Amino acid sequence: LPKTTRIRVWDSTAELRYLVVPMRPKGTDGWSEERLADLVTRDAMIGTGLAREPA
Repeated sequence: LPKTTRIRVWDSTAELRYLVVPMRPKGTDGWSEERLADLVTRDAMIGTGLAREPA
């Protein structure tokens, strides 16, 4: 991760929900939602990993 990336840890419970929006991989400007969706992994959606890089 770049040094400018801030990491925050939250403990979730039944009363607390969160939303993680994966960072857009470089080189994907102008891509359709369907094409971008192919790069998103489970780990990216829960905030424990990054989306795949385009091939």
